Amino acid sequence: MLDDNNKLLRAKAPIVSTYINEEGMAEIINIFLDGIPKTITTLEASFASANRADFCKLVHQLKGAGGGYGFAEITTMAIGIEKKLRVPQKEWKEDIQKKMDEFIIILQRVYASRVFSGEL
Repeated sequence: MLDDNNKLLRAKAPIVSTYINEEGMAEIINIFLDGIPKTITTLEASFASANRADFCKLVHQLKGAGGGYGFAEITTMAIGIEKKLRVPQKEWKEDIQKKMDEFIIILQRVYASRVFSGEL
């Protein structure tokens, strides 16, 4: 979601990977960070389409990726969304909207760690 206002570039309080100082991880983390704008766009499109199964799959993938790249905040948010998705209800999007908004902010802050840190 890199719009005209460059929201991703202005995200406050960057979230830096806990693995950033481990040997060989900076390059891998960089690759993950480079994909964040597309990840946000895909996540928003999936949510907007109301395809619960696709949205759930993407959130689940992000839950694992968050931990794997040292971003526990991504994992924590994804777990919260997954828990809400497990409760079968017709109006699931309304129930998840606030968590979805918070999740996007977390992803923006993760992406901002690359921008503010330069090349990791």
